[in-house]
Amino acid sequence: MTEVIKLLTVIAVMIFLIRKKWNLGYIILLASLLLGSLFGLNPKEMGINFLQAMVDPTTIQLVGIIVLVLLLSSILRRIESLRNIVDSLQRLVKDYRLILAFIPSFLGLLPMPAGAMFSAPMVDEVGGRMGLGAEEKTFVNYWFRHIWEFVWPLYPSIILFSALLGVEVREIIIIQFPISLVGLILGLIWEQRYLKKDETSDKRGEFGLNIKKLFLSTWPILLVTFLVVIIKIDLLISLILVILSLVLLNRSKMKVEVILEIIKKDIPLNTAVLIIGIMIFKRILETTGAIMIIPGFFTELGVHPLVILFFIPFLTGMLTGITSAFVGIGFPVLLPFIVIQGEVNLNYAMFAFVGGYMGMLISPMHLCLVVTNDYFRCIKDNKK
Repeated sequence: MTEVIKLLTVIAVMIFLIRKKWNLGYIILLASLLLGSLFGLNPKEMGINFLQAMVDPTTIQLVGIIVLVLLLSSILRRIESLRNIVDSLQRLVKDYRLILAFIPSFLGLLPMPAGAMFSAPMVDEVGGRMGLGAEEKTFVNYWFRHIWEFVWPLYPSIILFSALLGVEVREIIIIQFPISLVGLILGLIWEQRYLKKDETSDKRGEFGLNIKKLFLSTWPILLVTFLVVIIKIDLLISLILVILSLVLLNRSKMKVEVILEIIKKDIPLNTAVLIIGIMIFKRILETTGAIMIIPGFFTELGVHPLVILFFIPFLTGMLTGITSAFVGIGFPVLLPFIVIQGEVNLNYAMFAFVGGYMGMLISPMHLCLVVTNDYFRCIKDNKK
């Protein structure tokens, strides 16, 4: 019971600091220190564990991948590929509802903080022409933005998921793809039911020209997907190859000073701190044996494992509003339930991920929800 109290103290401190809006990376680092201290690690042992977690090849690879994903997103924004995507789509697709679904779902392939804000102006432009209200545009932008978080290999949560469980990203994609597909179908059904059909004349342009324009705008993302999923090249290497190709093909726009500006402004140090903090927290949990306490405690109380698998990520997701947070904080604690006799049960892992996703999606701390509501002035409209 004493060990449980210690661990609950660490969790309570984390929750308190999250509500105080401290930086999540620093919260996890502080929680790692507190955890190690409460479970008897001396300063030397603590330092060794911190250092080993930081220089671990998995940690270094994770930080590298996430930095490159942010860099790719910024470059595509700078060369106006995303604006060209919207222009070509409006000339290719007659039903504006499909365009509305495509824009946030496609841009959802580019993970970025408050990324829904990036697609919001495009959704607003298309939806505004059709007289859609703030709530309708908010739902479309928010829902379709997040349908790929279960499977897309560029999301830090999927990368972290893979690293924590020691499984290939491809295995995660295969087991969780049906959930993304269900999310897409439900969103399309909602659109067909609640959004009026466009009765205006067909404004489509030359098909071949617009397909070419769409491909020229989307090829970097398609190429990363092809290299990772089909050719099975490491994600880090794939990102490097695509970014180098993108820079070389856009030399006039992507000069050295522009790239340095992107690195300075668009790649926050906090992201690296968050990933390093999560890997340190995981190592301290394993070193101290604290990782086994909560599962053992719930088992003694007779709580069903599926309840634990769902509830812990759900609570973390709701408190943080961040997918990588419920994976990084919740999954290390749940490893004894997910890894059974040395074998990873991906069905259990998927169930835990769904719990965290649901908590994250309804969280008032989720930046995408906050910025989407603010952009479309959904709350203000409701008050009128």
